[in-house]
Amino acid sequence: MKRLVRTLTVLGLLLTAMAPSLLGEVQTPPCRAALLVIDVQKAWVGSYALTIDQVPVQDKIAGIAESARLAGMTVVFVVDVGHRDQFTDEELELVEPLAVLDGDLLVEKNYQNGFIGTSLKDDLRELGITTLLITGYASHECVAKTVGGARVMGFKAIIIADAHSGGLGGSRARQQNEYWEGIGLQVIQSTELDFAAFCSTPAAEDGT
Repeated sequence: MKRLVRTLTVLGLLLTAMAPSLLGEVQTPPCRAALLVIDVQKAWVGSYALTIDQVPVQDKIAGIAESARLAGMTVVFVVDVGHRDQFTDEELELVEPLAVLDGDLLVEKNYQNGFIGTSLKDDLRELGITTLLITGYASHECVAKTVGGARVMGFKAIIIADAHSGGLGGSRARQQNEYWEGIGLQVIQSTELDFAAFCSTPAAEDGT
């Protein structure tokens, strides 16, 4: 049933993008970038889950997600359900104020890398997405593994420096940012985000 719901969600997003063309209107190309939100769930994220600028990670991501949706960018929530024997369903829910809204995607995973054993790659490809703006928890674990998975799968991974956390008052996030920058990945501050530009970048310019 969950796979059917996910398939219908992806199909709905595709039909929404195609609707203007079907009606003979000028079509705006679908956004080729998506905002990826990893494991911001009650079981993992507590008061210690601060960003590098000492903001609760869920609050920072919520603001970014709102701006992304307004620009026509798909927001993809990846949630870890591999510990259902240890946590209640409520504990595995997203931390407020985050919520899956109409037009968002929800992908469940059992491993740290969000691409292993999930539909994430296929869902993104079906939507024509080639660039991922990455946020979430924990910086040095599931976020790092999913960044690696994105690169292996051929996606351009851009990390939002102040929108992920590994606890310890933001120190782990800072260390992970330094590592990513050291291996040549693009790490940008949320204040530098230009969602309209991300959504208007043609394939030839986004590295695909």
